[in-house]
Amino acid sequence: MRKLFCIVILIILYGCPAYDPARGLLYIENNSDEAIYVYLRCGKVDSLLLTPKLELFEFFNNEDMSMRDASGAPLKSKLVSPEYRINAYQIGTIAIGGNRRKPRLPCHEGEISLFFITEKTMRDYQWEKIFENQIFVKKVTLTKNYLDKNNWKYSYSRDDM
Repeated sequence: MRKLFCIVILIILYGCPAYDPARGLLYIENNSDEAIYVYLRCGKVDSLLLTPKLELFEFFNNEDMSMRDASGAPLKSKLVSPEYRINAYQIGTIAIGGNRRKPRLPCHEGEISLFFITEKTMRDYQWEKIFENQIFVKKVTLTKNYLDKNNWKYSYSRDDM
């Protein structure tokens, strides 16, 4: 009886669908010498928007425990990089619609525009100034067909502008 119960449980578990998170990913390979920030917009567009804005990645270090939260407890050092920041010679991901097996564009236009901003630019200028002067090193428009053909991967290189 126990063996039969185990077999039934195994059959039930085998029939359960595998976990597939409800978020598709766009893979971006950074083939440049510096970290980049990627700003995504729907459609074939030529400019950044004021909102939502990208935030500069900062390492928060509190080794001396001098900074404290509202309750008085010391804040811990942390290293959290936003998903839209991709280190030099690394592959990053940007969440889009769909799921990992079948990603889809987050908009109805059938294409997206990616704006690439260097980390130096993010350090030197406030987002408002980046928006006002449209400071980015590269802009590409990718169609759904291109992304499907390339397995939802794009390779960034500053040289191929």
